[in-house]
Order: sequence, then structure tokens, then C-alpha cells
Amino acid sequence: ARAHAVHPLAAVQTEYSLFERGIEHDGVLDTLRELGIGLVAYSPLGRGFLSGAITSPDDFAADDFRRTDPRFQGENFGRNLAVVDQVRRLAAEKGVTPSQLALAWTLRQGAVPIPGTKRRPYLEENIAATAVTITDADLAAIDAVAPHGVASGDRYAPELMQSLNG
Repeated sequence: ARAHAVHPLAAVQTEYSLFERGIEHDGVLDTLRELGIGLVAYSPLGRGFLSGAITSPDDFAADDFRRTDPRFQGENFGRNLAVVDQVRRLAAEKGVTPSQLALAWTLRQGAVPIPGTKRRPYLEENIAATAVTITDADLAAIDAVAPHGVASGDRYAPELMQSLNG
């Protein structure tokens, strides 16, 4: 709000997904809406977790940064995979992919998601999320399986969290 008072902001980019909903509870999302500032959501698929394609830490290449991401390690991985299984179930009931459900939810929140996409089929799948309608009943079902704070583990490794919050 202070920055917007100095020079009007058009958009703010921050992490926002079914796994990372902190801006709903720290006042950021309300402030953006109140001031008419757009939200560009990075990692709307929870660094790929919400795609439903990741089933094991062994799915990552040796140099993949997610090998050091707390959400993809140890017990956190299993807990987060259980959440993804519920997202996968809701998506199947709706006849869409988990990625499409997660992206459509982000769009319904008024954000513009920017998922990382390396292959054309994933790009086409992600674009198709714009045609998915998320009803109030869908929101309630999604909130039941992926409420604020559902993800196990910090967003980043400790040294990165320190630079993010420092």
C-alpha cells in the first residue's frame, strides 16, 4: 500500500497456489484487491507437485533444485503427496487434470498464473484450464482438501527462506 501511494502499481508477482496461500492471511491479497492491483502468481502448480505427475523424489534429475526443497523431502513429501492425491480426486470428478484444476482455482481467485512449462502438451493442457469453471461448490471442496497451511515444509531451503524474509 505504501509503494502504491508513491507510484501506482499495476501488478505484484508472488508465489500463490493451493500449496502456498499465505497472501490470503497476511493481508497482501486483500490489499491488492482493495487497491485494484493485479496478482501474477508464480509456482501455481506448487513447483510441479500439483500436476500429479510427481510421485517420488526419484522423479527429479540429480541437479533439480527440488531435491533441496523442504516440501519434497522426507516426511513432507509423503504428506504433500496425500494432498495431491485429494486434488487429483477432485480433478477426476470434474473431468479435468490436477494441473487444470489448480490453475483454474488460481484464475478464480483473480490471479494470473504463470506455470513453468517445458513441453507443448503441458502448455496446451495449461491453456485449457482457462475453460474450466470453478463453482462455489468446487471452491468449498478444494478448500476442504487444500486449506491455508496444508503444505508440509517451508517454501524454500533455510538459506533461501532467510533471504526471502530478510
